[in-house]
Amino acid sequence: MNRSIRSVLLRWSILVFVLSLLVPAGEMASVSAKSRRGSSSKAAVSRASKSKSKASASARRSSRRASSRRYTVRGNPDVTRRVSIELLSAKLPDLAALVGVAPMVTDDTPALSLDVVTGTSASSAPGSYHDSELDETEDPDRLTADDEEELRDFPDEINTFYKEFTSYMAALNNEPNVTANGIDKQVVMESVMSWLGTRYLFGGMTRSGIDCSAFTGTVYRALDFKLPRTAAMQYQVGSPVEREHLQFGDLVFFNTRPAVYVSHVGMYLGNGMFVHASSRNGVTVSSLDSDYYASHLIGARRYQFGSVASAEESDPFERN
Repeated sequence: MNRSIRSVLLRWSILVFVLSLLVPAGEMASVSAKSRRGSSSKAAVSRASKSKSKASASARRSSRRASSRRYTVRGNPDVTRRVSIELLSAKLPDLAALVGVAPMVTDDTPALSLDVVTGTSASSAPGSYHDSELDETEDPDRLTADDEEELRDFPDEINTFYKEFTSYMAALNNEPNVTANGIDKQVVMESVMSWLGTRYLFGGMTRSGIDCSAFTGTVYRALDFKLPRTAAMQYQVGSPVEREHLQFGDLVFFNTRPAVYVSHVGMYLGNGMFVHASSRNGVTVSSLDSDYYASHLIGARRYQFGSVASAEESDPFERN
């Protein structure tokens, strides 16, 4: 009898022991499963949050850069203006006469050698006027493609160039100082003269500082032309022109920075000369025949008046 009781008690003890082991294990398995489900849920939320954050960061990038990025004003207005006027007088006397600039006489002493400016001299003296754009090592702003993207505040899909055609402009077509495509040379030259010497400022659109595409857009605005904001966008509109067929008012484009293919623009004046907002000197006159600009020229565009833009007619150079 005692032996039977002991046997039953032993069995119950073993059963209780086994149950004591199994119940906590089950509870732990349940907790572990819940933990895994919670971790998975948290991971999914985290991934969604990160994705949303990236999208928000991308959307905010422009405003952050615009509020924090500061660009350097460049150029010596007095020197640049003197050089430009001397070049106009020496190389383009007819245009100079339109705006009252007297031709150079033999007794005049130029601000510096025009050979240096037009690229016919092998080198220039230390500290003299350098007629070129700043290269990557000289550029204090270290401009990138992202900086260029900041200027694209207006529709990207502007694929034609247009103007507000008026009877006044139509009447100019038979005037001697008006080009075949309707550009009034005197109006343009008066605008150019008012800007000569203005310092360069990336993103600038004022007399305190202006960049190359803003300068061409502003000059064209004097004739009620509306150009896109950046050099790359201006290059995409208009008709291609070969260098030997360039005429007054055509835009000439250059590759001056590795980060952006179309990174500089100017306006052709004639006799191999063009006016532009140089990143080194500000608004000045330069020669397409100089070693620097000849080697960086990538193309030219001519714009036909009276065409209609396919995008909304916002004008980046219009003053409110």
